Amino acid sequence: MKNNYKLLKEKVKKKNSKDVFFIFLAFFIIVLFYFLPNPEGLTHNGQIMIGILIMAAILWITEPIPLAVTGLLVMIIQPLFNLRTPSDVFSSFGSNAVFFLIGAFIIAASIEKHGLHRRLALRFLSLFEKSPRFFTFGIMISCAVLSFIMPEHGVAALFLPIIVSILIAMKIVPKESNFGKISMLSVAYGCSIGSLGTLIGGARNIYTVDILQQAGISIAFFEWMIYAMPVVIISLPLVWLVLQFSFPIEINDITAAKKEINKQVNKTGRISKDEILVLSILIITIVLWITFSSTVYYGLAVISILGSILLFFTKSINWKDVENRVPWGIILLYGGAITLGIGMQGEELGGTGAGEWIANGFFNIAGNNPLIVIFVMIIFTVLLTNIMSNIAAVAILLPIGLSIAGTMIDISPLLSSMIIALTGGLAFIFVISTPGNAITYTSGYYSTKDLLKAGFLSNVICIFIIFTIAIIYWKGFLGI
Repeated sequence: MKNNYKLLKEKVKKKNSKDVFFIFLAFFIIVLFYFLPNPEGLTHNGQIMIGILIMAAILWITEPIPLAVTGLLVMIIQPLFNLRTPSDVFSSFGSNAVFFLIGAFIIAASIEKHGLHRRLALRFLSLFEKSPRFFTFGIMISCAVLSFIMPEHGVAALFLPIIVSILIAMKIVPKESNFGKISMLSVAYGCSIGSLGTLIGGARNIYTVDILQQAGISIAFFEWMIYAMPVVIISLPLVWLVLQFSFPIEINDITAAKKEINKQVNKTGRISKDEILVLSILIITIVLWITFSSTVYYGLAVISILGSILLFFTKSINWKDVENRVPWGIILLYGGAITLGIGMQGEELGGTGAGEWIANGFFNIAGNNPLIVIFVMIIFTVLLTNIMSNIAAVAILLPIGLSIAGTMIDISPLLSSMIIALTGGLAFIFVISTPGNAITYTSGYYSTKDLLKAGFLSNVICIFIIFTIAIIYWKGFLGI
């Protein structure tokens, strides 16, 4: 007991030392960029903004302080260095996209409160009971579909206990069974891929829409789905095949799984009035998003808040539920990401022009061939999103992508933004890459080596999927 306590103490001490080092390194970068002479074509303010970008990247990757706190730091450090006024910085935080997120999170909280998400998940799974392989595909499809109407981390947290209870009923041994590995990885990867499909799935999606709106490009709810759904539809079966190839399933019978699902379905009982009410408000909100989100007076945020207020009027949710269930940290992280993006934009858009300078450097590496530039953009995004928060990775790369589009005729701002936003959701390799990976890893059914093995192959395939869709569908067919 004494030795365990000593080891824990040393571990904590070591972590604290690392945290102090990374905090010092992050601030040292800012000071260094403040005093260094400006390279040709970059203003002093632009150089400091790049320093803030690197500082944010270090803190978001190493997490010596919470991600949300780094978001706040990004906000306040810009007026401290006289890059933007406080009113400009904080007004960015009050964007339409922030209020869309708040409304969407409140709706998701009400779905969770009344157990509607669990009922939907079990009903979906009951459709895939024919064979072990088909069942794992059902897990992935179910997670993806629920990620269309809920944030991906919420879906992963919901499915974890359901799948664990099924695996226990089947007497599946953690880390020894390929069926157990695939089942858990199907949850993680299904949530990640599904989160691309609609604006609700991931904060990076609505962040992209918001940044594009500031550049004069509007994307409606249904329009996003037109761009994103082909990626989801193609990626799901191919990534599932990667899992089957990586971990050949060793069982043939899933009778125990069927019994466990039926048992849990019976436990949920008949659908309650509260669930029907919440489901009705959800459907109304989605229909309004699809039909009216492109209009000037409604928009995504207004409809999102309207849907959440209806839940309060009908007593489907109370403020205590919102306090306990809404991830406020993501909203703060998001606010910092918005201000970072605006700060990187051109001076005519209220930024420092740092993004344009980086874009020019990017061309020196990738050349002026649009196919090479698109491919390199995808690779950069995959590398970054695997080692840090998705929204943070997109926040760092999106302003650079927009700057590339601004200086290259064959790549539009919309095309570069969709490439970065959707690639930014495909983080399969490390435990820290997404909440879905982290949540399912805690089950103990797969190792970090298993994640690396399946994740590397999945990422390689998805790189080519995004590249093909970008060239043939977005650029060729839709003409964006």
